[in-house]
Amino acid sequence: MTERRSVPRVEPQHPLSARVKAFLPARIVDLSSRGVQIELATSLRPQVPCDLRIQLDQGEVIVHGVVRRCRAWGFGLDERDQRVLLYRAGFEFENAPPDALVRVVTAVLEQAAPQEIAAAVAPACDAQAAAPDPQPAAEAPAARAPHAAGRVKIRISAETVRKALGGAKDGD
Repeated sequence: MTERRSVPRVEPQHPLSARVKAFLPARIVDLSSRGVQIELATSLRPQVPCDLRIQLDQGEVIVHGVVRRCRAWGFGLDERDQRVLLYRAGFEFENAPPDALVRVVTAVLEQAAPQEIAAAVAPACDAQAAAPDPQPAAEAPAARAPHAAGRVKIRISAETVRKALGGAKDGD
């Protein structure tokens, strides 16, 4: 599947917590300059504006935005270690102050181990130094999915299943 997002997302290396509407605890799954995907134990109504309070080591960052989507994701443990149904919500920033976004992105990058940052930056620097011409879009590396181990939708046609099961005919 091709990536449809207009800006890349970053996955925090360590848990990054937040609060929706000042009182609903949430975990940030991934973030970009335009929004975040959060996981929480409460369903949120799409198209509803609200504040997201991202808790960092340096303090709290408050950004205003709109819930764009929310769907049930699976079961997990809440902050009291009780099994609950978790929801994943897409939250789009609205008029987010650039300094607030810089603080959040800096905090996420600082969480990564120095070797991981060096490994991610070094190949890009080496490639840029070796080839000053920009790569055409067709040769760019494929974007990776935000989660290596997550739910995957697979569509299989009935005809493909019949062929795999031994060539049963449509009339059977």
